[in-house]
Amino acid sequence: MRGNLGAALFQIAIGIFAAAIFTAEGEPRRAFAPADPSNPLKYLIPGEEFLPPSIAAQQADDFDNPAYALVETGERAWSAPEGTLGKSCRSCHGLGNRNGVRQAAATYPKYVAGLKEVITLTSRINLCRKGNLGADVLAEDSTPMLAMTAYLRWLARGTPETVDKTGPAAELFERGRTLYQTKQGLLQLSCAQCHHERFGQKFGGDSLSQGHPVAYPAYKLDQQRVITLHERFRMCNALVRGRGQPDGSDDYIALELFLNWRSRNLPITAPGVRP
Repeated sequence: MRGNLGAALFQIAIGIFAAAIFTAEGEPRRAFAPADPSNPLKYLIPGEEFLPPSIAAQQADDFDNPAYALVETGERAWSAPEGTLGKSCRSCHGLGNRNGVRQAAATYPKYVAGLKEVITLTSRINLCRKGNLGADVLAEDSTPMLAMTAYLRWLARGTPETVDKTGPAAELFERGRTLYQTKQGLLQLSCAQCHHERFGQKFGGDSLSQGHPVAYPAYKLDQQRVITLHERFRMCNALVRGRGQPDGSDDYIALELFLNWRSRNLPITAPGVRP
């Protein structure tokens, strides 16, 4: 019964939006080839292609991007000593624009052998804070954490996602794939139904993109604040009348790993701007 209700409501909510994204021949106007032949997508379309031109332009212009102030906060924090050891991120890694640091954000989530688990970029930041700075850990969605992740993701702008789903990360990756395909909530809709089967259409007033995470963290215009990728997951859960989870939950890390693999070869564009 729920499945039928969800399908009916979904069809009522959907409208055609494809004209600006696809050519008359049905090919995307701007796309990238997936890095992995097993990717279920034929081509990767950046999320900006599904935005109104004014918002896409706002994202691309650091002077106009409302999230850029947070990037600057993160840049200052990178060189600021913290904790009992009196060290900063710069003490260990040097300037943030060094090649190794610039590309680091594109590799997460990743399996860390010493921890025997897959960790996110925010987890890595907190591990460094606690172990190398003697500083307190930050809440996943706190302003200082958002600032540091926004800065590191901004540094990686233009770098393709390069997460590794093999070896010890494989089990969590498959969990993420399953979650992506599982119907949820009162509407009984899955991530795949919106972002794989129906991208280029509308769900209510929102244009359905392919759901790539490369622009996160992102500034949400209707809420006038920067949100994490995991908060975006919760918003999607709410849209289908489902139950959300906190930032850093095992399910959300698994979903992030799957989505970042699905986006491999698509350049990072963070921090994004979204309606």
